[in-house]
Amino acid sequence: MIRFCTILILTVAMSMGSFAQQHKGNQGSKFSKDEFAKQLEQFVAQEAQLTGKEAADFFPLFREMHIKMRKVFNAMRDIDRQNLNNDKSCAEAIRQKDKMDIELKQIQQQYHNKFLKVLPACKVMKVIHAEDKFHRKMLKKWSNKGK
Repeated sequence: MIRFCTILILTVAMSMGSFAQQHKGNQGSKFSKDEFAKQLEQFVAQEAQLTGKEAADFFPLFREMHIKMRKVFNAMRDIDRQNLNNDKSCAEAIRQKDKMDIELKQIQQQYHNKFLKVLPACKVMKVIHAEDKFHRKMLKKWSNKGK
């Protein structure tokens, strides 16, 4: 499950950049990180049935978590863009990415514990499921757009 979540998050993060480049010239539309975040928050709030107070307490933490995770994703992307042309550099890149995968899970764990302080556990679980559902929905939407 942990591996699946990590892969899903990485896929979404990488596809966001790919989507932005792919659709840049199409009908003048550009990918908007702010619009994506707004849609995500609306979807999560609706799916998890958050009250106004719960949403006000929860979403600053949610945004903070995503900012920290984005830094790790960017570092992982930087590793992928390096010229890795020998076994030594590839082995080091693998070790670095493994450390970053662990760091991502630690960030999630840290923020899930913070979420539990502002929301009931059942709602935190609904939030986690809603976020996964939203990302799958968006990936499906983006993959069908090119057809």
